Amino acid sequence: MRSAIRSVLKDPSRIAIFLMVTAMLAINLNHHNWSRGRVIEWDVKSYYAYLPAVFIYNDLSLEFIDHNPEKFGDLIWPVTTPTGKRAIITTMGMSVLYAPFFFLAHAYALVSGWEADGYSTPYRFALNFSSLFYVILGMIMLRKILLRYFGRGVATFSLVAVVMGTNLLYYATHEGAMTHAYSFALIALFLWLSIRFWEQPAPAGRQIMLLGFLAGFITLVRPTNIIVLLLFFLWGVNSLESLKHRIRWFARHYHLPALMAAFFILAWVPQFIYWKQVSGMFFYFTYGEEGGGFFWHNPQISNILFSYKKGWFVYTPIMFLAFCGIFLLPRPPKGLHPALREAFLPILLFKLLNIYILSSWWSWWFGGGFGLRAFVDAYAIMAIPLAALISWGWQQRRMVKMPALAFLGMLIWFNYFQIQQYRRLAIHYWWMNKEAYWETFLKRKPTERYWELITIPDYEKARQGIYVAIDPDPPSTPEKEDELRTEADPDVLEAIERRLRNDPDMARFIENKAREQQVPVDTMFRRDALWYYKRGED
Repeated sequence: MRSAIRSVLKDPSRIAIFLMVTAMLAINLNHHNWSRGRVIEWDVKSYYAYLPAVFIYNDLSLEFIDHNPEKFGDLIWPVTTPTGKRAIITTMGMSVLYAPFFFLAHAYALVSGWEADGYSTPYRFALNFSSLFYVILGMIMLRKILLRYFGRGVATFSLVAVVMGTNLLYYATHEGAMTHAYSFALIALFLWLSIRFWEQPAPAGRQIMLLGFLAGFITLVRPTNIIVLLLFFLWGVNSLESLKHRIRWFARHYHLPALMAAFFILAWVPQFIYWKQVSGMFFYFTYGEEGGGFFWHNPQISNILFSYKKGWFVYTPIMFLAFCGIFLLPRPPKGLHPALREAFLPILLFKLLNIYILSSWWSWWFGGGFGLRAFVDAYAIMAIPLAALISWGWQQRRMVKMPALAFLGMLIWFNYFQIQQYRRLAIHYWWMNKEAYWETFLKRKPTERYWELITIPDYEKARQGIYVAIDPDPPSTPEKEDELRTEADPDVLEAIERRLRNDPDMARFIENKAREQQVPVDTMFRRDALWYYKRGED
């Protein structure tokens, strides 16, 4: 035990991981979202639905919803397939990752008196903390990767910058049950195994099977992450000659990519069986039922990177430095590991394709969230060029090095400050613009003018690839409200108001707006419900 403690104390990267895990635990215990009815909300409702449906209600057809629609109507959001059956809209990868923690929570609920329904406090607590387990795995893998190419000081600082200086921190804690922290860990593991594979003298069948299954599972969690395969196939390729050599190598060992493909598909077999059962097809695009999709001819690249709405480089500026660091890799400056040139082509192609795919999605801002959350998945990959830039800066003269390190430290602080702004709605989860951003810049709380500046994206037009804003203000005159309320379906209106109240972020927004406009909170909920009802008619 003592020797293990001494080895940890001698390695600053291990100390950094311990301190970051401690900080994340403290953040989780401070926000205690599980006791406030949160955690299983928005997309998590679908990611998680497989577990209670299979292991508690024994009903993947989701008929149990009809037995208690008041409860499950807000907890599960299925789609209807062409066969008339209900289907969970997301793939089941996240349910597999949640499963160990779900079973622990279920066992505890059964013996402790909590309702063992899959949705009570023990289940929310387990899901909230499950992400921490995977983030620790991701940090361990990332540490191994960084120490492969950099000294301990650079590796430690880079590790801290990626975890504490980006929105990964937010998605490992405040919204820990979302996919991003889990995907970060899986991709870090895949990258580490890919690097190790190409360093071995002879091909290993067991390794290729593991890589194939892991790539399939990464894709099962978030299908757009299938492009991680580029990292495996191109790692170490840094010239035309090395590309030819890699192609000849695969031609000689053709059984290995075939084996990899077989295990990739194996990870998807349960999903294919489920889709066949509910839709009659082995492959079924459930998101097609919601409308929208990819607009490959109209990628919002400038928006996804630079817009005040959700621009990646605006809300996660450390990643702009990481992106710039990519261009140090093909010819590593003196003092950097020469093997870094092997990382240039796979990282560059991965990142360019990643940006193109995500910016082509109809909701390129990816709904509500802090920053561009879809990019969090690949931060282990971006850590390499970021570390290269830090290592290069580390070697400069003191008068350059110290301000550069101070600037990086300031960006880490700025990330934490923006998280506090986001939690207080001084950064809105999807209604930001240039004017609103600068109105609350370096302010912890939104101003009165801020509520007048934010703009709502028109979701219906966005599903058609048309990006415009709509008026965020609901009808305000009592006469107009009474007229619209008389014409409205009271049941639908009540359902909309209930959904607004059950959404913690929206409820907080409406409560803040009521306070700013000095009207009763219930009145503001009724006004906004009426406005959303009217938008649905339009």
